[in-house]
Amino acid sequence: MTNIRFIYLYRDASNYKQHGEVILSNETQMTLEEVDQQTRSHLSDGLFFIARQVQLEERFFAVISEDDHFWHEFVQVESTTDPTFDPVPEAKRDIAQFLQELKQVHNTGWDEIQVRADLIQQIDKERRELKRWLDTRGGAN
Repeated sequence: MTNIRFIYLYRDASNYKQHGEVILSNETQMTLEEVDQQTRSHLSDGLFFIARQVQLEERFFAVISEDDHFWHEFVQVESTTDPTFDPVPEAKRDIAQFLQELKQVHNTGWDEIQVRADLIQQIDKERRELKRWLDTRGGAN
């Protein structure tokens, strides 16, 4: 039986990338096409997700900057005979279980608050600065 490698990345606004992957079992023997289709149907715009909400490793850079945001990007799935690797080792998730988790989060909505605290602080700082800038521009007219 082959496993499924789920490949994703984090891409900041300057297009710097950090890659990530998990390898999940495929006991239900889903085809790659089925996994790809179901994955995309549960992502924001068929591509984006918040890693922490589906128990994947966040691939943010060590130093947070104004280029950072909340979203990770789905790259592809592929078959592999490599052993499973999951950041939730006690769960030993199967790809079908992972797809169910994606579906649940998709149905309840991706929550931009469930990410690293320092990233939330950076985004809040940028929003405050933008608001101040807009307020001064509005007062100048």
